[in-house]
Amino acid sequence: MKFVIPSYNRLDILKSRTLTMLERHNIPKNSIYIFVVREEHTKYHTGLHLEYNIVIGKKGISNQRAFISEYFDDHEALISLDDDVREIYSLYKNCLGKKAIEPIKDLKKMIKSTFHLMDVQKIRMCGFYPVKNPFFMKFDISYDLKFCIGQFRLFYNIKDIEMNRKYKLLEDYETTLKYYLWDDGHIMRRNNICMDADYNKLPGGLKETADRSFEEKKKEVEEFNHDYWVYSFIKEKGNKIDIGLKAKVSELNIWT
Repeated sequence: MKFVIPSYNRLDILKSRTLTMLERHNIPKNSIYIFVVREEHTKYHTGLHLEYNIVIGKKGISNQRAFISEYFDDHEALISLDDDVREIYSLYKNCLGKKAIEPIKDLKKMIKSTFHLMDVQKIRMCGFYPVKNPFFMKFDISYDLKFCIGQFRLFYNIKDIEMNRKYKLLEDYETTLKYYLWDDGHIMRRNNICMDADYNKLPGGLKETADRSFEEKKKEVEEFNHDYWVYSFIKEKGNKIDIGLKAKVSELNIWT
């Protein structure tokens, strides 16, 4: 197993969250690759255990993910985590018969079983439920077009996808859709597993290097929807705008 973690200006957060979580699951430090920018390499190298692989990559989340793909072999199995993942949870039913979540007991076992299922289904990427809310989670695995957040994903490194992203603010959506199309209209998402992370809320992070204004987000959303109108739609409410993905895609729409 190779774990890849892009990190920018978040050494303390990385140590207290993602690395602590992986240590609880006895993930070997030498299987963890942390990708940083050149000007922060010394800080990370000094502040972390020497067994970690600390690699100088690129600035910006899309650029860094492309660099990560280039660094590893084509089709190599990788586990990608953001640097602010506090915990990974699994869904269960409590004594009252209601859905609840608890910290996953064996991360390595879950990852191995997921890759096995991906191999059986011939699918190159698996994501997880994007919101920490057991009420909406399900005890299933889906294979239709559902958004796979980049905070935690398992994938076989398809360089044609990973190294050719167009979007910076919608790179998770672009990645989801490209793997879905690569595997002939299939992508895996485990809807019974979610993560605890503070998406875009904590200081630092590679996303802070991008222009995240409403105007720039709207520009990307409209361009994305123009490029992928068969599979996407625009969600706009008040001062928020985003992309939605169509779980069911009409074959008629593809040819019209």
